This record gives sequence, C-alpha cells and structure tokens, in this order.
Amino acid sequence: MACDFDITADNIMDFIIEDTPVVSEEIARISGICSQRVNDQWLIAHGPLSENKQLNISSLGYFTIPKLYGLMEETADISALDEIGALRILDQENLGANGKDIIIGFVDTGIDYTLDVFKDDVGNSRIEAIWDQTDKTGIDSYANFGRVYTKEQIDNAIQAERNGENPYSIVLERDDNGHGTMMASIAAGSFVDGFMGVAPKSNLLVVKLKETKQYLRDFFLVKDDVPAYEESDIMLALRFLSDYATRLGRPLVIIFGLGSANGSRTGASPLGEVMESFTKRPNISVVTCMGNEANNKGHYQGTVTSALYPDIMEINVSDKGKGFVMEIWAESLDILSVSIESPSGEYVPRIPARMGTSVEYTFLYEGSTVTVDYQITEKVAGMEVIFIRLKTPVEGTWKFSVYSLTNIKGTYNAWLPLKHFSDQDIYFLKSDPDVTLTVPAAANRVISVGAYNHYTGANFYESGRGFAADGRVKPDLIAPGVGVYGIKPEGPARATGTSFAASYTGGCVALLYSYQINVRKVMAVNHNDIKAQLIRGAERSEFTVYPNPVSGYGKLDIYNTFNMLRIS
Repeated sequence: MACDFDITADNIMDFIIEDTPVVSEEIARISGICSQRVNDQWLIAHGPLSENKQLNISSLGYFTIPKLYGLMEETADISALDEIGALRILDQENLGANGKDIIIGFVDTGIDYTLDVFKDDVGNSRIEAIWDQTDKTGIDSYANFGRVYTKEQIDNAIQAERNGENPYSIVLERDDNGHGTMMASIAAGSFVDGFMGVAPKSNLLVVKLKETKQYLRDFFLVKDDVPAYEESDIMLALRFLSDYATRLGRPLVIIFGLGSANGSRTGASPLGEVMESFTKRPNISVVTCMGNEANNKGHYQGTVTSALYPDIMEINVSDKGKGFVMEIWAESLDILSVSIESPSGEYVPRIPARMGTSVEYTFLYEGSTVTVDYQITEKVAGMEVIFIRLKTPVEGTWKFSVYSLTNIKGTYNAWLPLKHFSDQDIYFLKSDPDVTLTVPAAANRVISVGAYNHYTGANFYESGRGFAADGRVKPDLIAPGVGVYGIKPEGPARATGTSFAASYTGGCVALLYSYQINVRKVMAVNHNDIKAQLIRGAERSEFTVYPNPVSGYGKLDIYNTFNMLRIS
C-alpha cells in the first residue's frame, strides 16, 4: 500500500505487524495508515504518533515496537587473510573461488563508493546499487523513502571525480561513520596498495540506514550521540537486497554487523525470522555477528523456586543520566512478577502480572520513574517478557525481586541495554558472561560469528557468548576481529569488533559460492550446506571441548573447508 505522506517524519510511528488473512484489510480500513510488505509473514505499517507520544509494550505488544540496533565495533596488513586460509584459496586459480558473480550485501552506515578498493580492474564500480535511506531528494525512491542509486549512476559519479568534478553532485551518498566501508573492504576489497579483501571479485549491494526517530530513542532511553537504527528499517533493507539480487539473477551473501540487546535470545524476533526465511531459499546466505557485550555485565540468570521466596537481582547505577530499559524473559512456563527497591530503601510492592498490565511509579526521594509492562505470552517467542523502564535513576544499588506465581521452579534471563547506548554505567552485581549474544545472532539458520585475536590466538574477551537462551549452539564459529586492518573513508585503519569477524566469514561464504556456481556449476546452492562446510573445516584445539559458548565449533579456516570438500 503506497504511502502518500512522509513516513520518515518524526511524528510518524513505525509498527512491525505479523500478517494474517484479516490484517491487511484492517490496515486498509484505518485512515492515515499505510503499510509495506517485507515478506509473506511481516508488514511494516506507518501512522501518526499518538498525541501523548507514549509507547506501551503491554497494549501494543512486544514485537510491534521496532527495536534499536547499534554498531558492533570497539574502536595494510592482510595477516588475517593468511590466518583464515583465504590467501591460499585465492592463489588456486582452478578453484575459481574469488567471489566472481556473487553479490555481498551490507546493511550498515553506507559505503565510500569513490575508494579504489570497490572498483574493478578497469576502474568501474563493483557496487551494483546503493539504497540511501537518508536521502531526501525522493528520486528513484524505494519503500516510500530514500533514494536508490544504480551502478550506472555510481560509475558516472566516479568518472566525474576523474574529470575533477564533484561526484556527490550525481550520487549524494556518503559514509560519515566509516563502519560500513570498513566492513565492505574486509569482505570484498579489491587489491590496492598491498591490501585486499576476502572476496575481491565479488559485487556489492549496499543499504545506508537512516538513524532512528527521536520517539524511539526517547522510549529506549538511548543517549543522543550514538548511532541507533530501527528494526523496521533493517527489515525493509534486507528485502531490498533480496529483491535486487533476484532481479540480477545472482547469489547473495548478506553480512550484518549490527546487534540489539532487546529480545529473548532464542532467535524469535521479527528481524531474526526474516533472516531465517531468506536462508531457506536457494542461493542466499546470512552472516551476522555475536556483538561485543560479554564483558559488560549486562546479563543475569536467576532461578525462582516459589511464590514466597523471590530471587533478587541487584543493579549498580553510577552517575546521572537518562536511565535504562531492562527485559526479563521467563524460561519456564511460570508467570513471573517483580517488586523494586530504590537505593534509599523506597519500595514498590510486588506488581501482579496480568495480561496487558502497565504500572508507572515515581520514587519520592529519588525522583526516578519506573514503568513495568507485562506480556504474559509474547507472540513471537511464546514466553513471558517483563519490560522495565527506569528513568533518571539515582546512583546506587537498585534491587529487583522476581517472584513465581505457580511455584514452578525455573530459570529466567534478564538483559540490560547495549553498553554504548547508555549515558550511565549500569551493570548487574552478579552478572553472567554467557548468553550475551546480541539479537539476531541466536537465529538458528544464520551463521553467527564471534571474534578472536589472530595475532595472539586469544579469544576477544568482549565477544558475545552463547549458547542461545534455548540451548542451541551459538556462535557457530569465530574469526579475526581484534585490531584488524581495513579501509575507511579517511584511509587505512584498524578496528576491533565482531562486526569485522562477520565480514571475514561472509567473504569466505562468497568464496564457497563462487566455487560452487562457477566451477561445480551448481544451480541452487543450499545455505545449510555452506554453513555445515564452514563448521566442518573450522580449526579446533585438542585441548578444548567443542562446541562451546565462546568459540562455537572453532576458528574460521576456509582452506581446511576446501580440503574437507576434497575428502567428501
């Protein structure tokens, strides 16, 4: 349904809706609402924000409100390519494993299309298209906002630069952050001045995400100077990559370098399910990162034994700031409820867990405000979620008592926001470094990648850890992600984070695809086969038990993966 208003305006709210036979008809009947389809299961609807601008998990539903995703980074050598065996594969011309005829897709901060690492041997761009969601010119728009730039336009801009003219008068898109450019250079950079990416002959599709609207930044209490991106925009971006690659008739490898702290970590999220649906189709794979939250004390796992004796979570808050949101997810069929005690001893009694319950309380002495929303059975994950929003909390230790309603002994998980989303130092006093993977890394079929230091062989201590909350193995494997070398708009740079580990892995997936398509002449490559091949070829230590929550099935080794193909 086409939108006849600016859906990027701050007063327009975005909704994630699971489609049913009656939903589309209902939306069509509501004045001032329009929608866009992501796939057969999910719609993104847009409509005016209510006058009070209040969002509520209990009434709207948990997954309906788009979650916010952040970049998974910490801050000319090609030693990482040697570490993962890519150089030895690229030297084998008979393998045809160089990324040729494969498209690698990125949904990130954009790309510096003027750089030589994204050009072919004759100086033309290897980028097939860029969807700049931030572009307001409205030409060649896609999904009712932004602007799509074609390869022809990108080549014209590059030629203009050669002629001493301004390329941005033709293609306005820029990567002002550099994260997307760095990821693309690692996965797919051409050989330039001694540097090379993993799949240098591949082509690229790029989406530059627009930053979230202010109402969602305010709702999730995200500080103003950190990049944050809406789940709904990411879902539409993935649809664009899939549609465009289908139009070109080429295999697609999507590399996703963002993560969210909101969700059950079971793979059940709108974004995770869209990624899952893509991997069930031939010739498309999705690689995502595990996030960098293992060392941030943002996860707590508790056990509730009865209705009379609660489990008590303690959260330390340092400094003053906006506050934070916290999610509590029940693992059992129990129904949980909470009470809250402030640092001064002011007490909010146990708040009964009822369907659609939303309670707000202001602490007299602190002036802090807490909102507690219950959703007894969250529709996607099928579990109870308690969404807690604590505004302007004072410094000190806040205590959250978690009660059982049914006396079913069971565990629960609680997660704080991404560390860099908060303007305060917030952490659990008794934290658990496991199950610190970000969303959507728990999605079952996607290839989820953690990071390690390939210079020392040590694990990256901040790399998100598994397993998934329902016990499934995550990460699938780990790849270089500490001090790795790549190209940013301003030039060569080093960076750390699981985003870049995902880039190395996604580049290796493209090598496997190009071998299967161009040498073995396989018409329909299966994603699960690709994933299994990477796992079989992973490097494993004889002194470590696999799989494990830190490194999954081992370290990425594409050379050994090809050796295993010879055996099989």
